[in-house]
Amino acid sequence: MKKYNITILMFMCLAALLLTSCSRPELPGNNEISSQNGMQMVSRVEGENIFVYANDEWNKKFYFGVNLGATTPGHHPGELSPGYEDYRRWFGDMEELGLDTLRVYTILPPHFYKALLDHNKTSEKKLWLIQGIWSPEEELISELNAYLPEITDKFHNEIALAVRAVYGDGEISPSPGKASGSYSSDVSPYLLAWMLGTEWYPHMVEQTNQLNLENSHFQGQYFETSTDSNPFEAWLAHCLEILAEEEMDRGWQHPLSFVNWVTTDPLSHPDEPFVKEDLVSVDPMHILPTADWQAGYFAAYHVYPYYPDSLRFQEDYQQYQNPEGKKDPYEAYLVELRKHHKGIPFVVAEFGVPSSRGMAHHGPLERNQGMHNEHEQGIMNIQMFQAIKNAGGNGAILFAWQDEWFKFTWNTWDLEIPAERRPMWLNRLTNEENFGIIAVEPGNRTRIFLDGKLDDWERNKTGGPGSSDKMHLEVCSDEAYLYLLLKKQSDWDWGKENLYIGFDNQPGGNKFCNKVSWQFDQGMEFLLSINNTDDAHLQVASACDQHTYLYGKVLEMIPWKQEWQNENNGLFLPWKLCLSRELYLPASKRNIPFEEINIGSLKHGNSDPDSPDYNSLADFHVENNILEIRIPWMMLGFTDPSTHQVWAYPYRENLRYFTAFTSSELNIEAVTTDKDNEELNRSSALSYDWKNWDTPTYHERKKQSYYLLQDYIEESQ
Repeated sequence: MKKYNITILMFMCLAALLLTSCSRPELPGNNEISSQNGMQMVSRVEGENIFVYANDEWNKKFYFGVNLGATTPGHHPGELSPGYEDYRRWFGDMEELGLDTLRVYTILPPHFYKALLDHNKTSEKKLWLIQGIWSPEEELISELNAYLPEITDKFHNEIALAVRAVYGDGEISPSPGKASGSYSSDVSPYLLAWMLGTEWYPHMVEQTNQLNLENSHFQGQYFETSTDSNPFEAWLAHCLEILAEEEMDRGWQHPLSFVNWVTTDPLSHPDEPFVKEDLVSVDPMHILPTADWQAGYFAAYHVYPYYPDSLRFQEDYQQYQNPEGKKDPYEAYLVELRKHHKGIPFVVAEFGVPSSRGMAHHGPLERNQGMHNEHEQGIMNIQMFQAIKNAGGNGAILFAWQDEWFKFTWNTWDLEIPAERRPMWLNRLTNEENFGIIAVEPGNRTRIFLDGKLDDWERNKTGGPGSSDKMHLEVCSDEAYLYLLLKKQSDWDWGKENLYIGFDNQPGGNKFCNKVSWQFDQGMEFLLSINNTDDAHLQVASACDQHTYLYGKVLEMIPWKQEWQNENNGLFLPWKLCLSRELYLPASKRNIPFEEINIGSLKHGNSDPDSPDYNSLADFHVENNILEIRIPWMMLGFTDPSTHQVWAYPYRENLRYFTAFTSSELNIEAVTTDKDNEELNRSSALSYDWKNWDTPTYHERKKQSYYLLQDYIEESQ
């Protein structure tokens, strides 16, 4: 009987050991984790530096990082669609790039942490995690009081769940839009730091302060506030205390921080034109770790080069010169921010520029919010990495790893209808969708390259042809573009001919253009003209133009003419997006006029990334008798190509917003003329249709900016 009991006991011990080894993978060796008085650390703050522990010693460095989104095309962020293999692939590419730090914004599914653990167990270079904890943003903005129990309790609970996920410490119950499941992968040895919260809405901070004057200070075991703190800063200190307690319950400490941005920074911006952008401060220097929190605390900011406008217009920023003797307002701001945070580390947790076809705002040194090709994106991102280093930053976390189709921006969201279908297509005019250094492009492979070759056209099923004796027209499309092929018997000769292409997406439109004597067979909403490789434009029928309707007739911000509302008037206007309304700078007492950009100005180039002449912003390519064109869907009036939605003629509706309806097909007609615009030849009208989709196809590609950054990081080591 005793032998039987011993056998059972041995079996139970073996089973427990096997279960433990399956659910709690082996941690790094003792020379990778610092243990003192029963408390473990792999990273800590000392003075103005963040150190990591390796080979039995503490080392400081500058951290090259990237922000990772939580979704893939066809999905909203709350669906948390990336799988284990996606993360393993991305982590490998991050290591190849030379990155050492990865930031995520919220709790991700269990397979994310398993993928990170598996990657770090086999990789040559450790990938450090900065774990973000998403604050109750919607409630904070709607209620304007962080101290409401339902908001504070929700955030404290989210903090506890985030710690559970990172330590692989059990179950997280399902909740709509959030990660859940069984968490068993302990990645705490690979955690560089925690980052609490989101970009704080200034009116919420102001209101929280006004409503809670009795809560201006906080004193905890691990965090406290200074004598000049405000109630919102005290609220944040309490949240940091909750996080510290959760860590200490597990015998660990990591550096802590909270998200901040220029809008709520502690600096003064006297020439900021918008009151809310300099309304209230959230000062990291008003929150202090106590002696019991040995891992320390640091400041983290989102800093983009084009927002807010004080970065464009503040005079001392404009005159600052970097160590190379070049003016750099972005670095000037960072230098001032670094000086304010004397004594603690300072990390830029978001920055970057997008490689989008559209633009939303101008920035100094042409670091605009969009309209950059991939090479320009790479150069500007590198310049900002260097500016952060020059200013004394301890790390820079680039936004973003991959392009994200669900994103929106202020100057195109009114034309993305219905909004819930944004993830189904790539809008190249929405800059927010194109920040990645990994391109996420339509199709299982690129459908058409603008390169003068026809093999891709022969491979794909196309609409058409719309042919005449002398000109051949074909059309195809994907989730981002409409593609056109025009092939002639003779070479294209822009010294002798012009080309006009009309696009009809709904009943109505202009059958004629007032600068030519001939007419189209259909009424056209959009007109593309090519007079030369450096003189090509897409225009919109005046009665269909969203820009002059909204900013001219409705908002009265730009000049407007009565005749523009008439249909079939022969008037086509430039295709424009608004960049900024008229501004007043209070300190310098200057007026900055309304800003807009002609999106319809088309660029000649080669869209094949393997070509030495590659330009990711190429709109058309001419080679001998072959002309290839690609046009983003929104530039042809489509608010959702996946369901054939187009915006309705705004003057018919006469509303302050835009509406959409289903287009039956897209009619296309091409006409060549001589230089006096007399007709030479025309294709037969082509009616193009395609199947609706609910599951977009896509593939990934490393942008030029990826490889440029790779070289920079290697040279910086």
